[in-house]
Amino acid sequence: MYTLEFDTGWTAGVIESKGVFTVNKIKFKRETRHGTKTYQYINPAFYLVGKDRSALEAVKNTLNIGKVNRHGAIFHLSVRRKTEVIRLAEFLEGKLRSEHKTEQFWRWKAHVLEWKSRAWGAGRDQNQVQTDKLAKGF
Repeated sequence: MYTLEFDTGWTAGVIESKGVFTVNKIKFKRETRHGTKTYQYINPAFYLVGKDRSALEAVKNTLNIGKVNRHGAIFHLSVRRKTEVIRLAEFLEGKLRSEHKTEQFWRWKAHVLEWKSRAWGAGRDQNQVQTDKLAKGF
């Protein structure tokens, strides 16, 4: 049997080489007394893509996260549940080696922490999103 240290190191390496940190943007409109308001959710997600299902299943089982799906000849592990995304972020902290992937991870983790602190069902007012973009220089 392999040691836990090997499993976590191998898992972090596979995630670093084939993983994708992304966010799902969900917008909806709601009628209020003052007119129509547009809200936006930004939910972090993680995808691991490959042709070998067994490698994806090993990552899934090692971290106990996500679901493996098949699309043609390609398999992908998708991690979209809040508790699983948080667990993945905690696991990866300090384990990524490449500068580029580490930078992507920290931007993604900021969304994870915002999502973690957000109350269930609370979206962001679209006006606040626009104000945030202006403040950040987008």
